[in-house]
Amino acid sequence: ASIKQTNRTGEDTMADEEEEFGLNAYNDILAELGQWGEESATSVSTPRYSSSGFSHYDESPAQTTTTTTALVGQSGVANGNGDGDAMEEEDGFSSPNGRRGSAGVQTPEPSQGHATTAQGRDGVDAEDDFIETTEQLIGDGTDSYRPYHDALLAYLQSRDRLSKATQRDNDISMMSIDGDDSAMDALDDAETKFLASLASISLSRGQSIAGSAPSNGNAPAPATNTSADLDDAWSEPSKNEGNFWDLLTALRESGGLPSLFYGVDGEELPELALSGDPAAMAEIAPAEALDACLGGGERGASLPLRRLTAALGWIEACHGRRFEEALQSDYEGGEDPLLPPPRRRTMWPGTLARLKRQRAASGTKLFHPDAPLQSAFDRNNRSSCSSSPVDVSSFLAPDDEADDARLMRACLMLFQSGRVEEATRLVDDCGQPWRAASWTGGEPLSADGSGNPARTSWKRRCREVSRRMSRIANADASSAGDDDDAGTTRGLLSSLAYEAAILSLLSDDVDGALRNPAFRTWEDGVHAVLRSELGIIEDDVLRSHNGARVEACERGGGHFPHFPYPGTEFGDGGEDGDMPRGNDGNLGAALRKLEASPIERIREEAGDPFRNGMTSFLVGQGALKEYIEECAALSLEAENEDEACFLRFITHLILYIDTVLPEFCARLALPSGPDAATDGIYSLRELLILKYVAYLSSRRDLWPHVALYTSLLSSDNVLDTYSSFLIRVHGDRERRMALKRARDLFPVGLDACILRNVVRGMVLRDERNFAREVGEPGAPAGISPADARRMRSVRWLCYHPEHGPDALVCANMLLRRFLLSQAGEDADASDRDLHAPKVFVEEILPKDLIAVAVDQCRREGEEGAVPGPISPSLVQNLEAEFLSIRSYLEAHTKYVQFLDAIAKTSPCHKSSRLVDGSRPRHEVEIADKMERNAFRQKKMGLCKIIVDFASRASD
Repeated sequence: ASIKQTNRTGEDTMADEEEEFGLNAYNDILAELGQWGEESATSVSTPRYSSSGFSHYDESPAQTTTTTTALVGQSGVANGNGDGDAMEEEDGFSSPNGRRGSAGVQTPEPSQGHATTAQGRDGVDAEDDFIETTEQLIGDGTDSYRPYHDALLAYLQSRDRLSKATQRDNDISMMSIDGDDSAMDALDDAETKFLASLASISLSRGQSIAGSAPSNGNAPAPATNTSADLDDAWSEPSKNEGNFWDLLTALRESGGLPSLFYGVDGEELPELALSGDPAAMAEIAPAEALDACLGGGERGASLPLRRLTAALGWIEACHGRRFEEALQSDYEGGEDPLLPPPRRRTMWPGTLARLKRQRAASGTKLFHPDAPLQSAFDRNNRSSCSSSPVDVSSFLAPDDEADDARLMRACLMLFQSGRVEEATRLVDDCGQPWRAASWTGGEPLSADGSGNPARTSWKRRCREVSRRMSRIANADASSAGDDDDAGTTRGLLSSLAYEAAILSLLSDDVDGALRNPAFRTWEDGVHAVLRSELGIIEDDVLRSHNGARVEACERGGGHFPHFPYPGTEFGDGGEDGDMPRGNDGNLGAALRKLEASPIERIREEAGDPFRNGMTSFLVGQGALKEYIEECAALSLEAENEDEACFLRFITHLILYIDTVLPEFCARLALPSGPDAATDGIYSLRELLILKYVAYLSSRRDLWPHVALYTSLLSSDNVLDTYSSFLIRVHGDRERRMALKRARDLFPVGLDACILRNVVRGMVLRDERNFAREVGEPGAPAGISPADARRMRSVRWLCYHPEHGPDALVCANMLLRRFLLSQAGEDADASDRDLHAPKVFVEEILPKDLIAVAVDQCRREGEEGAVPGPISPSLVQNLEAEFLSIRSYLEAHTKYVQFLDAIAKTSPCHKSSRLVDGSRPRHEVEIADKMERNAFRQKKMGLCKIIVDFASRASD
């Protein structure tokens, strides 16, 4: 891999120099960090999932709904002013061919969905024309809600498909899943993939926003509510949300639902138990005994231990992503480099050069290679500059101190990411192999002789040195003011602070770590706590194993072949008095240490909604229920769009919980001050979905997502909510989209009930204060806007033949309304304004309305026909009524034309002949005769017109 620079003007010399001196070594050290090679720098992955999105659920392309462009192009709709006048749309109904699924979320095959075959204005298939248009209008990639919608849809489809498979006499061979996994295993896999998809979506969103516009996660929301401003304000929260879903994925994988929802049913929590008894393993080496007792490879480890291990792996993945972002910033030329430049990757080059010059000037003949450093230590110890030999920053040159601090900071980030080997390789490449050697003492002794036989003593020394370094670093930070600018940049402390932080992690000294200024974030504190808890458990195992080996040796008279090596024994007191004490896997007690941290930022970030949720899931029990209820109450009470993203988050969390633990979801309490009318009627899940659907309905670009979430409501709420939503949809293509989503996701026939509500409500509504809505076409000339809206509403029932009878009913209702509005007026029939019903019949309604309605009623009872409430006898009456009204309107048109012809044919005539006597008499007579003949012919033509129109009006 190589670093490609886009702008090399004026920098060729420097870039070539860096590549020559350090690029090869740089690549060798960091080749395993996941940022080299052909993978895009913006991709986000964790050890638990390798790809983002919802593609995991595409188990069988022939049986799943394509939720990307194959369904509706791109999600969302245009923000323009409509799609043109609806009266210019095609006449006639769409084809009735299309598979209707059963109730719930359906999975139509691509070739059998509700594809229409009606011809558009240009002779193009109407559905293809709709897809192409939506791709052009809404394929701008600004819909940040769509990935969550698609992930939820894929998850529900997977559950629906697996549930149907298990109901077919548990015939697993009929399921479209890989291998011989059981139905429960497949269902567990679908749940895990759903959580992983939500994590990947949120992390990718946060990374893409941060890459396009840097933002401060603690900054207040912008005053304006534009989509761009809201996205910028949610850059850091999106990453926190991704970490939240990633934690749920890790806990779900570690022990199933009992691990994820830990103790929520009030059951007694299991105690921490090892996979084996270390006292019974005296014959094997400490490293092998440790692996066997901690359940290496998930061999019978207890649930608390599995949760602790999974949580530690999760927080290391979070730090790994942070390190990769910092590394990417290095590639892009960030202001705060993560590593020293390649040309300075030796041990303190500036300081050593200065000390050698001083030695040469003093005439000292010492040849020992450590003499310059030893003399510097001696001078510092004799002066007031430092009281500790670990304070190397007291004699380092400024450039060396900055480079050393960057190196230690990068190593600390690698340690927090669980990449200890890469950290040791990094310091070794930078000319400090002694540091790499000093960090590798935590490996227990193995059968092949590798590992540290004096591991306990090494950890004790690390803890002592770490505390001395922390005191110096804290004193330096206090004297410098330490404004804690890490909210916006990574900041740079002294190298001592970072090295002390590394040693505190290695020695499981969580108390010392939480006092170190290098641990600035909540994630830093959580990692220190979890690593310390697991490290203390490891020490307990090794202590027990070592005691068993000593006792076995004593029983054997000192000839036991596996006598412990010197330095591995644990004393009964004295030296062990300062050993850290753990909480036996109780994460609630362990995480309470963060509340007492002297670092203010750690305490403040613990109150972040997403971080609070992570803590609640780690602790489990009542904290989880309390967190969900509190977040739901805040979302239900919020009135601004700034909280919309959090509303989306808590809604998806509730939906997931309802699918896996419906009993627990039903026990969630409503907010403390709900409306009395809704108390006991709606559940918390129902209220959140209603709130979220209301928000989606308020944004035209999110209309394609309304149907899915509405389908998750109760039947009564589905009917009312979607009907209220469709009343606001006026564009023809938007209507096609909304109706197609409803037919795909709602139970069979429910779309017809919704359309009856919508159309009849719009036809009978009195628009006293009419206001044109977004996307609504303008009214044609001579028709009021309210009447135009009523006429276009009937088009809802003209997209599918099974709605034909209802279309005829509503058409007659509207025609009746138009005629009755003129019946009470004392005016001649020719003066009545019947322009609106004429336009409605001639230009709005399909030409084959009656034929389709009658044919649909006759097809009732046939296979594939949708049952309706209109009987054949009733449709005959409707047909007769419609034909009579249409005949009346046609007769009225002819009569108006007759009156117009009469008004325009006047029998009077005025001669234009000159009578001034200047012309000869015979010319005047000829002109007069010609004029009389022309008038006679004109009058004969007018009389023919009058007779013709009179005959038409008479008929």
